[in-house]
Amino acid sequence: MTTRPNKLIFTRFLALILLALTGACATTPQPLRFRTEIDALTAADVQSVAGKRYVILPGNTDGNPQDLQFIEFAGYIEKILNNRGYLKADKPQNSDLVMFLSYGVGSPESRQLAYDVPMWNDFYPYGPYGMGMYRYYRGYYPGWGVGGYSQRVESYTTFRRYLLLEACETATYLQSGQRKQIWRANVQSSGLSNDLRLVFPYLAAAMQPYLGTNTGHMVTVDIDESDPLVGSLLGPFRGTGITPQPNSVGR
Repeated sequence: MTTRPNKLIFTRFLALILLALTGACATTPQPLRFRTEIDALTAADVQSVAGKRYVILPGNTDGNPQDLQFIEFAGYIEKILNNRGYLKADKPQNSDLVMFLSYGVGSPESRQLAYDVPMWNDFYPYGPYGMGMYRYYRGYYPGWGVGGYSQRVESYTTFRRYLLLEACETATYLQSGQRKQIWRANVQSSGLSNDLRLVFPYLAAAMQPYLGTNTGHMVTVDIDESDPLVGSLLGPFRGTGITPQPNSVGR
C-alpha cells in the first residue's frame, strides 16, 4: 500500500520532470519563420510588353542606385526575377521593363498581450474542490497542483516591414519619366525585428510566385529558413552567423 507521504513525493518528482522538459523545449532553437501578406496586380494590357529584359532602379523617393543596401537588396530581386524568366539588361535603353524597387520599415507599434498564469501551491485545505488532491480512502488529502490563475500583461513592440516591386514600361519611362505600371507586387510582414536585412530575403522569396500575376486580394504566405528558395537567395550568408538571428520566437 502506497502511503500519503510517498504519494506527495512522487507527485512532486513528476512535476519537476515536467518542468524540466518544458524548460528544455523552451530553450530549443526555433526556426526563423515569417508570416507575409502579398498583394499583386497586373494591367489590362500586360501583353503589350513583348520582352522580359529589365533593369532595377530605386523606387524610394530618396533612393540611390549606388547605395550599398540597395545593391544588396537588388541582388535578391535579380535572383527571383531570373527564376521567373526575366533577363537583366545592362542599361535602361536595352530593357523592356524598368523595375522600381521600394522597401522600408514602419514606425514601431506598441502592443499588449494578456494571458493567465497558473498559481502552483504545495498544499490545499482539506475539501473536495481543490485541484491536485488525491482521494485516500474516505477523505481528501492535500496534493500539489493548480490553486488558481493570475493574469499577466506584457508589452511588446512590432514593426511593419515592406517590399514593393513595380514593373514599368521602359519606353514610356524614357520618353516622359512616367511610371506606366505593367504589374506590381507588394509584400509586407509585421514582427518583432526591425532588421530589414534579416527579413528582406524572406519577403522576396515569398513574393516570387506572384510576380506578374493578379492575386485578386491579399494572400497570406508563411515562409521559414528551411524553404529551398530562401536558401538559394541567402547563399553564403546562410548558417554562417553573419546574418543576425533575433532572440525571440516571434519574428
